[in-house]
Amino acid sequence: MNFFVFAPLEISRPKAAVAVPFRQGGFLTGFASRCYSRLAPFLSAGLFYLNQKILSAKFTVLFSFFLFTYHLITLSPSLFAQSGGQPGQFMSYGAGARALGMGGAFFAVANDASASYWNPAGLVFLEQKEFTGMQATLFEDTSLNFFTYAHPTASKGTWALSMTQLKSTGFERISIKVDPSIDEIVEFIPGGAFDSMERAFAFSWGRDVSDRLAFGFMAKNIQRSLDTSGDSFNSVDVAMINKVSGNYRMAVGVQNVFSMASGDTDDKLPLTLKFGQALNLFKGSLVFGLDFTKPQAADMNWRFGGEYWLLYWTALRFGVVGSPQIQEADFGIGIKYKDFSFDWAQGIHDMGATTRFSITMRMGQSNRAKHDIKVRELIRQAMHYFKSGLFSKAVEKLKVAIDAEPGNMEIRRMLTKLEAAISYVPDARGSDEVPTLIRRGIVGYVDGKDMKTAVNTLRHAFNKDPRNDRLLSLLNMVEREANLSEITKKPEGPEMFTYIDQRTYDARQAIYEGKYDLAMKRSQDILELEPNNETALEIMGSALYLMEQKDKAKVIWEKVLEINPNNRVVKQFLRQIK
Repeated sequence: MNFFVFAPLEISRPKAAVAVPFRQGGFLTGFASRCYSRLAPFLSAGLFYLNQKILSAKFTVLFSFFLFTYHLITLSPSLFAQSGGQPGQFMSYGAGARALGMGGAFFAVANDASASYWNPAGLVFLEQKEFTGMQATLFEDTSLNFFTYAHPTASKGTWALSMTQLKSTGFERISIKVDPSIDEIVEFIPGGAFDSMERAFAFSWGRDVSDRLAFGFMAKNIQRSLDTSGDSFNSVDVAMINKVSGNYRMAVGVQNVFSMASGDTDDKLPLTLKFGQALNLFKGSLVFGLDFTKPQAADMNWRFGGEYWLLYWTALRFGVVGSPQIQEADFGIGIKYKDFSFDWAQGIHDMGATTRFSITMRMGQSNRAKHDIKVRELIRQAMHYFKSGLFSKAVEKLKVAIDAEPGNMEIRRMLTKLEAAISYVPDARGSDEVPTLIRRGIVGYVDGKDMKTAVNTLRHAFNKDPRNDRLLSLLNMVEREANLSEITKKPEGPEMFTYIDQRTYDARQAIYEGKYDLAMKRSQDILELEPNNETALEIMGSALYLMEQKDKAKVIWEKVLEINPNNRVVKQFLRQIK
């Protein structure tokens, strides 16, 4: 890519200008080939395979949208017509020697601090605070530097600050003097040195949306200066990663989805689509990445690379970059010691070789440990409110917990059930019998291990408060979820015939009709709600006696006398047995 610096001519006639070529460092610029027709079959075949084998429906739609947008940009260049080169091209050179040792195939791999550059959604994989610095000499007097700091939080995702800078120095400003009589240059006058610099400051953030999906964005400010001329751009990138399985990830992103320029320029940052895949093998010791990038009004390029950890502290890396022919080959090594990592990468391309060095430092307590502590504390607070009958406050705490850990299905299940319950009974405080029974019933319902006991407890509460319509609605919901055929109905009539009244009547009627098993069942229904219900025990003892199970009847009637020693009817029954 060539730029031109204009210097005035020092002659007596009106000033003209002469263009002096300006060298801009950039080893990935100038790729000129058409790759869509060659890569389209592979993309289509890959999409078919992934759809059939591993992709969720939601991500299939997302990926299909990506391909549709790609076709739109490819087939309709007039919609995105650009003049000149691609501004902000230095932001495609890469960051971090680890990633560049893999050829920059890092869009779906991104799991260290350099994710702030490659894919902000990958910041969710960081467990500690990280700082990474990279230095690369691209050509003589042209260097690329990158610095980033990433900070995981316990429940609000991971944020990062970064700076990427491309700087070329040692350019000389020259004026010329022309003799008008012969119209020739007679003298070159040095005008001093000047530099060219492109720099980007960025804020990145990523967080989990679910146990499989992570989202991230990057807001960046790009500044360019060439001698006394300068301009700047503001833009936003968005990206997401889908953890399809334990060892396979896919990523989709759009760069410069929003951008605006200011200063001495008419350039516009190109809309760029990215798609990446990452495959981990042998418990993560071997990683492969494959990325495709399509800037508007430019050819697609691809990157493929891998990383293999020979030992837990030593890694070997390789990568290639193409557009579509191979334009660059990369290799590198990584060394890890405690909380420090040193990475080196070498790139071989038509213009020579490029060396990059990175140092990464990890700091502080593991974010996973802090995260788990916070989630456990939120659940503890939720359970305290829950068991105290403050269901609404319990829901608030569970919502914060699920916001901190979207993939925790147990918290999500508890929250769903509790929200359903509080739509009928928001709170049940106090030491009175009915609120206590409601609390026990809702706790059993949310726990879900013994729905029958939860139903019986709520039935007992309703028996004590038969005019409570909201309690009846809650009871009916729990009965339906427990798949019970008998749904409690609101008592009718002035005497409010309650559930226990109904069961007592049914049990007596069953005795009269000789249906002793049914009498036993109805009595048991009552005893599950009121274990010391004297009448139910009397009827159960009578049913056993009539079924010729006198020993069992005796035990039941003796329990009645323990409850009420003055029960004359039971005393008479026991005398008959003796």
